[in-house]
Amino acid sequence: MLLPPAAQASDPPRYSAPSLTPTQMPTALTAEWGNYFVSTSIYGYDQVGASEPFVDGCLNLGVGFGNSRTAIAVEVDYNLESYRGVPDGGSVDVRVGRSLADQPHFKAAISAGWLRAATYGQLSREPSSPYGVLTLAWPLRPNDPGFRQTLQLNVGGGGGRFQRIDQAGLSSQGLIASLGVELAPNVGLSAGWVGRGINASLSVVPVRGMPLFVTLSGVNLDNSGNVGRAAVLSLTWGGSFRTATF
Repeated sequence: MLLPPAAQASDPPRYSAPSLTPTQMPTALTAEWGNYFVSTSIYGYDQVGASEPFVDGCLNLGVGFGNSRTAIAVEVDYNLESYRGVPDGGSVDVRVGRSLADQPHFKAAISAGWLRAATYGQLSREPSSPYGVLTLAWPLRPNDPGFRQTLQLNVGGGGGRFQRIDQAGLSSQGLIASLGVELAPNVGLSAGWVGRGINASLSVVPVRGMPLFVTLSGVNLDNSGNVGRAAVLSLTWGGSFRTATF
């Protein structure tokens, strides 16, 4: 007896685009209607004069409004910046973004933002950080439908945490720039100067079809200002809008 041909298996779902922006580096790719993220991080950093690193964690939530291609997109993020110091307060960041180009072989966007636009608790004493950034992206393998390998560049400037502090303790407007590339459809590597040091991140999407990201980051790898280095492990749900896709 002849058996009917087996049904062809459907193509596996694609991986969400891994992050191509190092930690603490802003990007012009802004959340729109329907975009959101929830992220938690554990970090440890060297304390000046201390024999052991300080270990803490944070929680970050964000949602988007509007459309960056037809008008503007507005993103609002909430940050609980310390699990150990929960009573000390938190902050709200705001960013406004606009798409400049959205082509099959090139994407560009511009954004202005304000970190710690609103704070409460002890964080009300911390300075806010306005910034502006331009993001450009290209596919390095435009003719490969399976893996087009996105390259993403962020460049801009800002104040507050992005300001450079010289040896005399004087600050100047900070320049920020980073470069990120997909090593595989679910792996991204990025590094850049974020005003006060060099940060780098390795982003991995472990499960196909799920917007789940695991990111390992190094902060102030060059020990700029002799304030110590930090390591960060982050787990994020959502947020694939941060990477241009082709």
